[in-house]
Amino acid sequence: MEEIGSLIDRAAGSGGLAGVAAAVVRPGQPPTMQCIGDADVSTARPVDPDTVFRIASVTKTMTAIGLMQLHEAGRFQLDDPVNGYLTAFRIGERSGWPEVTFRHLLTHTAGIGEIPRLADVIHPAAFGTGKPGSRGADLASLYHGVLRPEVPAGTKWAYANHGFAVAGQLLQDISGVPLPEYMREHVLDPLQMARTDYLRSDRVTEAAATGYRRRKGRLQAVRDYDLSLLGPGGVRSTLSDMARYAEALLRGGAGEEGFVLRPGTLAEMWSPQFSPDPRIPGMGLAFFRHDFDGHRVVGHAGNLPGFASALLLAPDDGVGVVVLTNTATLLGAHLLAEACLRSELGLPDPATRLPRPGVPEHPEAWHELAGYYAPPPGLLTNVRTWPLLGGEVQVVTRNGHLLARALVPVPYLRGGARLYPVDAGDPMVFQVNAGRMVVPVVFRPDAGGHEMCVGHPVLATLRGRPGWRSSRVRLRAVAGAAAAGAAIRWARRRQSR
Repeated sequence: MEEIGSLIDRAAGSGGLAGVAAAVVRPGQPPTMQCIGDADVSTARPVDPDTVFRIASVTKTMTAIGLMQLHEAGRFQLDDPVNGYLTAFRIGERSGWPEVTFRHLLTHTAGIGEIPRLADVIHPAAFGTGKPGSRGADLASLYHGVLRPEVPAGTKWAYANHGFAVAGQLLQDISGVPLPEYMREHVLDPLQMARTDYLRSDRVTEAAATGYRRRKGRLQAVRDYDLSLLGPGGVRSTLSDMARYAEALLRGGAGEEGFVLRPGTLAEMWSPQFSPDPRIPGMGLAFFRHDFDGHRVVGHAGNLPGFASALLLAPDDGVGVVVLTNTATLLGAHLLAEACLRSELGLPDPATRLPRPGVPEHPEAWHELAGYYAPPPGLLTNVRTWPLLGGEVQVVTRNGHLLARALVPVPYLRGGARLYPVDAGDPMVFQVNAGRMVVPVVFRPDAGGHEMCVGHPVLATLRGRPGWRSSRVRLRAVAGAAAAGAAIRWARRRQSR
């Protein structure tokens, strides 16, 4: 645990985190926990294993487990259209489009966007934020009776909180019990997670952490809020409770009071359900899949204003890691959890293995890969891809290496991140050291050239596009035209004097 403690100390210091709680979990053994920093900076109240954090999108794994209990009971099949089970509202249907199924929802492939409609961009409720004490959004009213997918189900991966809001509604409509009540009775209480809830209740109000963000190098408390979309991110929990949850998952769904899910069902949730390419781990049902140097890893991370969380499990090795923090950080919790799990597995930092010894580069093939790549059409289903990639990726050669550039204000992506070959038998498989995260990238031929498939956390398929359609080229053209226009106006003013 000394090395784990050192990792946590470094992460808290470099990330400027107010407080961090982390646990290493092995079935049948007491979890090893490490807590540092403050749950509330103003009172200097320290973080401890019973401090209550918002776990954000790690909630999705719990909601999915509750829904899969009903699947085990024979109440639905994964490939059933969900409109046959929804009673509060419907998923919009279009001629020729596949019907949205349970599997689509649990793999983020239902074609649902970041918000229901473009007009909702000015409505905070569409993003899931509510006032303190919110009991959850009335989804029928929020969707005006119909939630319309933006693209056909099964054709595109797009992370969708509203997809898991629908999953929570399905759990409620099928069981006849409100989501928070069902989850307390059938998941949380059987796992003895007494300090965990979907709502702001007596279970979670005591010892709640204050959320923070860093502004100009200083910690600033975020304004208090509740989430109105309960299914995708409403849960609050403690490190002690999350360690119980992780152990139950590692034991095949078994808690102290029996199984909350059968081992076979949990195995199905962790099995490959979607990937942009078979060479990328992709995701199962609600759980993301990873490959840590041949070790199977599943989990989920979460981010909300003032909080970040991560759950990573290596089920074949019988070890898991939970990380909770009360400071906003996009990837910090996941990266810390990954570092801790790799330490437990005796694995090196993946960035130190690049370039791979014995894996040659193949410059003779680079001319086929060079060019511009962009996600498929869909404004609302590309909302998360744009800030990560700037809307497109340019693959170029420079100084004898293949690079990927993105139109984002991040130096290592805007200037070009090296594509390292990592498979001696397949020259189309690469990894990118994107800051502190190593991301898999693979290419495959299509009718127009090549497609570029990017792994977690993007999980996108980018299609090749001609240079004249490139956002980068168009921006340069606009800038050049503006500069030329300014020069002409300046010259005319000079002549008129």
